[in-house]
Amino acid sequence: MGAPVINAAEFAGFVLVLLRISMLVALAPVIGSPNIVTEAKVAIALTLAFVLAPQVSYEAFMMPMDLFGFLFLALGEVIMGAVMAFMVRLVLETANLAGEYLSFQMGMTMVNLMDPQTGAQVPVVSRLVYIVFTLLFVFADGHMIVIRAMADSFRAAPPGYLYLWGPELFTEIMRSVGRMYVLAVKIAAPVVALLFCVKVSFGIVSKAVPQMQVLFVAMPLYILVGLAVLGFSMDFWPRLLGQGLYEAQEALRRVSQYLSPLAPGGGG
Repeated sequence: MGAPVINAAEFAGFVLVLLRISMLVALAPVIGSPNIVTEAKVAIALTLAFVLAPQVSYEAFMMPMDLFGFLFLALGEVIMGAVMAFMVRLVLETANLAGEYLSFQMGMTMVNLMDPQTGAQVPVVSRLVYIVFTLLFVFADGHMIVIRAMADSFRAAPPGYLYLWGPELFTEIMRSVGRMYVLAVKIAAPVVALLFCVKVSFGIVSKAVPQMQVLFVAMPLYILVGLAVLGFSMDFWPRLLGQGLYEAQEALRRVSQYLSPLAPGGGG
């Protein structure tokens, strides 16, 4: 029995599929966490590539047989996978941004922890909000949204095309960043609003009773009130995260259409 014949064009198509999946697995939230060992990420990427590659339709004659042409297409796949992972990651980065707002209002900006995702120092409140949002992300099957969006991207923008990155793509990315700030404000709004009232009250007290050491009384109260309101406001977080995931899913669908060679104005 002879050795199996490997078609060069099919192998090139498989490598391009693997590159897009690998970037998404390496950078996507939860799946690309540093807490997951590299061997597991490689196994996930290869498994998804072997499952999705036979279902991806592409033109074999368009696969370049020279090294420069193949690297050019590979760069496009890497960029596309990174862009998709970035847009989904923005949903969870909302938690860190909201935690920054809350830490500043509660006077806890100096209480920092090491963030294993980035290796940087982040406020402890940001870490708390991020952990809760990550649990909600997994509970809402956010990782499945990432995999589903990746599979849809291969149908809209198969490998083997030179994608032209038009202004629509960058506009969509900017909109996703804007939605991240809006969602962060919604998360922090209850705590910020109540702490504003508390600070105004202490300002009136300090004017009425100058002898009172307002600072020593106010700082612990800011933290106590902030944590209490933060706990009560967690009931609204699943709804906010669901809204963020839905908007991210729609944004990924539009990005795939912008890059589709069959769509009006798409790359090709």
